[in-house]
Amino acid sequence: MGHGEHDHSGHEGHHHEMPTEGRALTGVAVSATLHCLTGCAIGEVTGMAIGTALGFTDFQTIALAVGLAFLFGYALTSLPLLRAGLALSVVIPIALASDTLSIATMEIVDNAIMLVVPGAMEAGLGDVLFWGALSFALAVAFVLTVPVNRWLLKRGKGHTAVHETGIHGGPSPRVVGTVLTAAAIFGTTVLIAEAATGEDEGHGGGHESTVASTDEASDHGGEMTTATDDLDTVRGVSVDGSGLRLELDRTQLPQGKESELSFRVLGEDGTAVTDFDVEHEREMHLIIARRDLTGFQHLHPEMAADGTWSVGATLPDAGAYRVFADFNHDGENLTLGSDLVVDGDANYRELPPQGTEVETSSGYTVGVEGEAAVAGQENELTFNVVHDGERVEVEPYLGADGHLVALREGDLAFLHVHPVSGSEAHGTASGSEHEEGISFMTEFPSEGRYRLFLQFKHDGKVHTAEFTREATG
Repeated sequence: MGHGEHDHSGHEGHHHEMPTEGRALTGVAVSATLHCLTGCAIGEVTGMAIGTALGFTDFQTIALAVGLAFLFGYALTSLPLLRAGLALSVVIPIALASDTLSIATMEIVDNAIMLVVPGAMEAGLGDVLFWGALSFALAVAFVLTVPVNRWLLKRGKGHTAVHETGIHGGPSPRVVGTVLTAAAIFGTTVLIAEAATGEDEGHGGGHESTVASTDEASDHGGEMTTATDDLDTVRGVSVDGSGLRLELDRTQLPQGKESELSFRVLGEDGTAVTDFDVEHEREMHLIIARRDLTGFQHLHPEMAADGTWSVGATLPDAGAYRVFADFNHDGENLTLGSDLVVDGDANYRELPPQGTEVETSSGYTVGVEGEAAVAGQENELTFNVVHDGERVEVEPYLGADGHLVALREGDLAFLHVHPVSGSEAHGTASGSEHEEGISFMTEFPSEGRYRLFLQFKHDGKVHTAEFTREATG
């Protein structure tokens, strides 16, 4: 049914001839785009906010935002027509003809910008970057959609379908235009500030409060000493080694929200490696620690057929982190490291002093025994676990009695650790008797302080005890 066949006699006094060229046509296109933008923006902002708050993936968040943008966009056009008495069967074709291409153009533009702006999709609702990028994206979407609507109107399509009814509703274009101008200024200011901060900090878009790279590690404890390290003792100070390279799919994560962390290990030809040996019951161990040696996590990602490893990770504190991929390939133990940033105000902590006994967050008391650590010499460490005043017999964890990670203060070098007895596999104890404690041998390559992370299993749960160890010359 043609729109001109409907009875709009009650609205003929409001019907004006549609301009076909010049500034008048541009003015109508601007007005039509502002009208469309209102519903589109409501849906886009709502979808982005919900998806971000609930921790959806980028694809899920965008899909929700696009769906709501079309829903609210069509609704804003349809409601005035329905209130005027037009039948739903008449209103639906008008709304589809008026808004479909316009909304589609806006959604393609603003979601593309959200994906392109570094950290925008990962930023939380409390992060100015999220709102700044979204405001800027909607403003750009408006600018690029005006010529689309002008082209449609000139050919008697698009918003012409609504114009022919003589029925117009929704907020004032002048008000929407004022809000849009403010949003454009706000968004542009935020993105310029982010870009300037990223250049100053050297990590491509983080905040002043975050530490970006290994080059700045000395500001958070210790000097860089990797130049003279024995590579058999120290690992994880580089993204590549033995012809392999660690590539993170993202270098920023939102604060306090579970997100997917994905990465690949690439060969010399740039293709993803897929043949890994099982080491400690897993093909891949992923270690994460903040630059001040807090926030330790030991995760076990899963590999897809294309060689992409993925795992859910939640980093509660802002700051610069180091990610270690620890694995065995072609019979060689390797640990590759890369940097990761969580935007926000980072409150870095001083490393606790050396001690012989610590309490875990789960209520276990763990003591460590061993001679004073001397740089360049092997040092034996024995850990004893007590719970409720009684010695604990630990359960097997990753095929052994325990797992130990040692990181050097400053550059977070990943140290080679191996059990006192059993195989030379690094990072776990095997073959030790429970009553004798969990024992490891490690070599501290340089003077300075190190953080030890002992993981053991008891009562079906994995517990972590953290120690500071000082090595002298």
